[in-house]
Amino acid sequence: MPEPEPTHEMMIAALNQILGECGYAPVPGESSTDRMIEDARDRADGIVAAAQQTAVRYTEAALDRAARTVLTARPVSTPVLAPADLTQALSGAGPQCASVGAAWHAAVVAAGVYLPTPQPQAARAFDEFAARLRAAARATPTDLDAAYEVGVEVVALGIGQPAALPGTVGVLLGTLSGPGDDVVRPPARQVLGAFAAGYAAGLQRQILAQQESLHRATQRAAREFQRALQDSEARYQRLAYYDPVTGLPNRARLTQRLEQAAHAAEQARHVGICLVDLAGFAAVSEQFGAEAGDHLLTAVAHRLRTLARHPDYLLTRHGPHTFAMLVQDSGGIAHLAELADGIGAALDEPVSLPGTGLTAPARARIGVVDVPAAGLDAGRLLVDAEIALRQAKAGNTGWAVYDPQPPGAGQQAVPSLSRLHTGPATYQPIVDLGNGRIIGLHTRMIWRHPHLGPLDLTRVGQLTGDRATTTGLAATLLGQACREAMWWDTTAEGPFVGLDLPLHQIGYPDILELVRDALDGTRLPPARLHLHLSGLDAIPAGAHSHIVLTSLADLGVRIVLDDFGTGSPSIAYLRELPVHGLRTPATLLQPAAGDSGDAERGVLVGLTQIAHALGLTLTVHGVDEDHRVFNLADTGCDAAQGLRYGPPTTAHQVRVLLRGNAAPVAS
Repeated sequence: MPEPEPTHEMMIAALNQILGECGYAPVPGESSTDRMIEDARDRADGIVAAAQQTAVRYTEAALDRAARTVLTARPVSTPVLAPADLTQALSGAGPQCASVGAAWHAAVVAAGVYLPTPQPQAARAFDEFAARLRAAARATPTDLDAAYEVGVEVVALGIGQPAALPGTVGVLLGTLSGPGDDVVRPPARQVLGAFAAGYAAGLQRQILAQQESLHRATQRAAREFQRALQDSEARYQRLAYYDPVTGLPNRARLTQRLEQAAHAAEQARHVGICLVDLAGFAAVSEQFGAEAGDHLLTAVAHRLRTLARHPDYLLTRHGPHTFAMLVQDSGGIAHLAELADGIGAALDEPVSLPGTGLTAPARARIGVVDVPAAGLDAGRLLVDAEIALRQAKAGNTGWAVYDPQPPGAGQQAVPSLSRLHTGPATYQPIVDLGNGRIIGLHTRMIWRHPHLGPLDLTRVGQLTGDRATTTGLAATLLGQACREAMWWDTTAEGPFVGLDLPLHQIGYPDILELVRDALDGTRLPPARLHLHLSGLDAIPAGAHSHIVLTSLADLGVRIVLDDFGTGSPSIAYLRELPVHGLRTPATLLQPAAGDSGDAERGVLVGLTQIAHALGLTLTVHGVDEDHRVFNLADTGCDAAQGLRYGPPTTAHQVRVLLRGNAAPVAS
């Protein structure tokens, strides 16, 4: 009675028997395979777990055991036949299945496996695999490594579906068995076992590769999502805390920083703020449009950034036409006053308006507040800054300090000067560069405040905005300087005294009366009194300024324009002013690294020629270094002042200096 033809299920059972003897897990049935593939696609964690179990299952020990185990495909008395699907495929293929490769390819295709490789190339590859397996079986000893590699390469070719395994085993059983053999000989069984082990290892590698690819794709997607989230957060932060026009932090960011300063403050630390208002912004926007207004804001922000480079400073756009400069570690009112001066100087120059050929003023009013950081109330601080800003708009100094004590009726809100202490006047020699002798003394008086620090007369006027206070202190300084000058020398040829007087804070005719009273009360020759005026004092306001300066010159005093070259009136305008001399700071000339000083000397020569062409003298002050003394040589400058010619000293020490004035001052 003939043996029944083996079916697909019988081939699966036979293969499972072989794998069981080798210690491997059985191949699942078709329905289980479909479920496994579906689960692998839907759940990445299932793929990872299956790959880990496979890696443990297929160890080197199992492969060695598979190579040594007798491979039994069916009972001995059962002939070796191909499965039904394979037989049908072979019988219908005709001459195309003349080779083992063609038969193998037909079996794989019949199992529903798609091969991306064309049929001729795939058949040749299968022929090569079969030849290598036959060679491995004939080798002495049997070449199990070669059979193992063939199993791996078969999976790499694209035959990784379990449905193709029965047909593959059927073809290989027929290939490795001799003609008329009813049983599989030991070498063939060993080769087939090694092939099965390699096939399983190939499947393992395929699953691990798929899992790794999925893992990398997941990581890449996670990174892209994280970057997108960060970009979204950055855009939100930008919109929430930064001004889109100027790029500066906005009021919300300023409030946040103030709250942080309040919570992390040291008891002794102070926080200061300068609130800057652009008076001309509204007019520019109304006349030239919003684009011109935005240009003005951007230009002002660019200038103010140069003052806010310190990490303790934060420049913000506070309102439609206001900026705020936060100082998180303020040095007190004196520190903020210097900052306010710097802001005012930075905004002195007008801003060009594109497309109009015109310029817009960038001048500002500044409100200054300084408070202890401990217990800081951000809202209250900003309100105080607004109050100080209104005080600045009402005054004439450009900025004002918030006074926590409300003024009484009819009083102006000014800081209290009740604890202001007058320091001794100091006198610094001014030396004639032609003969090296002292020709005058630059006079300064400092007033000290326990909270505001040392203040000169100009700063007192800025802080108070009170003309009466400034005028009274100026009278004290003038009277003392004139008396000391007469004490040193009563003749008309004695050294002059030079004073810095804020004429714009005192006003006319008060300044004229102060000077006349000082000269009459001390009988000092008028030519020995030199009044040093800043550029602001000499800027014309109609005919008024010219009248003031002419009246002073008519008294016989000498008028000297200070800080020449740093923003003073034009050269043409100097011809109209009753000015007798010019002063320029040595710090105006900053030589580049490695400069021999020729450029600095050239500039000094040019300034001197301009002064002499106008019939004026030129004095360089702030000469504190040796190289500046060297650069003054042969420039034609008339006089110099600085530490290299003598430090500020007292009135009694000046008499000693003047006794030895017959000899030149050492430089």
